[in-house]
Amino acid sequence: MKSSYAIGVDVGATKIAAAWVNLSTGHSGPVLRIPTRRDASGEDIVADIVSLALETEPPASPGNSRLVGAGVAVPELVDLDGRIRSRWNFPLPHLLEHLQAALSVQARAESDVRVAALAEARFGAGRDCDNFVYFSLGSGMSYTLCFDGKPYAGSNGFAIHFASSELAVPTQDRSELAAAIPEDYASGLGMVRLWLERGGCPLADGIHSLEALAAQGDPRALNVITDAAGMGGRLIAQIVNMLDPKKIILGGGLGCSTGAYHSHLESEIRAHIWEQSCTDIPIIMAGLGESAGIIGAALAAVPPE
Repeated sequence: MKSSYAIGVDVGATKIAAAWVNLSTGHSGPVLRIPTRRDASGEDIVADIVSLALETEPPASPGNSRLVGAGVAVPELVDLDGRIRSRWNFPLPHLLEHLQAALSVQARAESDVRVAALAEARFGAGRDCDNFVYFSLGSGMSYTLCFDGKPYAGSNGFAIHFASSELAVPTQDRSELAAAIPEDYASGLGMVRLWLERGGCPLADGIHSLEALAAQGDPRALNVITDAAGMGGRLIAQIVNMLDPKKIILGGGLGCSTGAYHSHLESEIRAHIWEQSCTDIPIIMAGLGESAGIIGAALAAVPPE
């Protein structure tokens, strides 16, 4: 009996990863990774994506399996028809056309947070839960609400934001409003930027270096992490207050971290949930880790009929 598989490509701000995925089991082949050349042209980045997809190894018994599609997870807005509608990070001109021509199968794009939530709902930490919110916390910040194993995309496909809009609060003397975009301070890139703005030296390994400094007792590093977790935790708590989910699943590099950031984030979430009886909501890490984006992209390549 033939099994179907698809190629999943996860395009991130720092790296591109790809593998083939068995659509029935979620099992994936060897993961190939290359750096994302953010300073290159959009055409060059698209060429990198296509080249990596072509290099993915087929299943061990290709005669008993069938390639049915290729999915690409992107850190952008993607509408309900699978069209990439933004270019916040980098343009990806004619990406799907190039993939389809190279692989001779249908190709589809989807927002990275939505495919990760889909993978967790099907094969990961959300498979036994009919109502959860998935948060992708890493270089950027986004979320997806899942009902009965299906991510909610919204009326247009754009229901992924929770930290990207400018917020304003009164200054300490109440004379004016101070505005800021939470993602600029609470995301991985935001934390590195905040560290440098507060006089920190360049970090050799980004957030990992910041966590290491905090673990060694560096007060400046710990303050940056605490402030970022405080801002992110309050926003996640507000989502809980608005949507009342059964479970929170944290994904992405920051969401799956185990150091000071994670402990402070969880404390802030629970401290700012409005209804006391809901403060013990399960907060768990994504079960599929880095593979969620690849597996979800492959699943999204062939939408259910």
